Amino acid sequence: MKTLERAKAQKSLSKIESGDFDENDVDNIFTRLRAYCRGHKIFHEVSHFVAHNDERDRGLTFESLESVYLNVKFFLEYASPKKPLDIRKPFPLYIKKLLSFQADKCADVELKKKFNVSRDRLKKRIDSIFAEDKKKQVAYLRKPKVSEDNFKAIQHLLGFISTRPAFSQEQLISEFIAVLEANKLQFNEEALRKHSGRITACVLLLINDAEFKVSPHKSGYCKVSCEQPSVSYKQTFVDKDGNPVEREESHGNLLLTGHVILDKDGKDLTIAFAIMDTELPAEDWCDESMFYIEPLSEKAPSFLQKKINFEPSLCLNSEGKLGILGTD
Repeated sequence: MKTLERAKAQKSLSKIESGDFDENDVDNIFTRLRAYCRGHKIFHEVSHFVAHNDERDRGLTFESLESVYLNVKFFLEYASPKKPLDIRKPFPLYIKKLLSFQADKCADVELKKKFNVSRDRLKKRIDSIFAEDKKKQVAYLRKPKVSEDNFKAIQHLLGFISTRPAFSQEQLISEFIAVLEANKLQFNEEALRKHSGRITACVLLLINDAEFKVSPHKSGYCKVSCEQPSVSYKQTFVDKDGNPVEREESHGNLLLTGHVILDKDGKDLTIAFAIMDTELPAEDWCDESMFYIEPLSEKAPSFLQKKINFEPSLCLNSEGKLGILGTD
């Protein structure tokens, strides 16, 4: 790391340790460390977002979005209409890529028990079993026969839809610290971890509204959200005997959600799922200006819901919470 770059990174780091920082300071240090984070995929992913906020077509988050997009595309084209996939004939090339993504979601123990193959080995077999014709956008068998184990494994991979966060708050902070150590920067780990929530909130803001080229139909994108954007408000609930019961509802923790948009019968179908999970309770980390109350529907005007509005442009306010830009 160059001496001048190190000095600038050290200055930003000291500000973060003090707790008096915002998303611009996190932007600064992540950008400066981007070229010096080899081996730390999660930190590199976030730092690349920060440095280049144009539409992305690669990286961990892109792969997570693309995996869900291909999952749902296969469901709409084959599983839902109960259209069988005959791998003896050329089939859409995206399905081969989907098989590899699906293998990544399987546990080695499960694959070895059911099909006597590890995850990495199965991915290599998929690549060796199917050749590609990129001009025609199809995949096809290299040889006329497939072993029974391999055929059953392929059936298994196409038999489920699964999503999981690409990374977590803990993974991000741990990699941030590892990158600082690798570059021999001076820092207090306890002080940094003390402010890990604020660092994470800044990262959410920096990735919010990022777009990805996952579909020829429309771009995918990321949004700040939470586990329960809507909860009941001042409602009385009763048990089966009519007795009032206490029911505590929470908005849960903040999330970074991914959204992919597919074309279903000429209409947009949007699928949302978690890209990054955090340990930040939404009630504690969102400014009051983001909350609002409204009826469940016109037919149930007395049933009120408390919601969080993540749609406006967001910022880190003077209290270190997420807030609506221009209202602080």
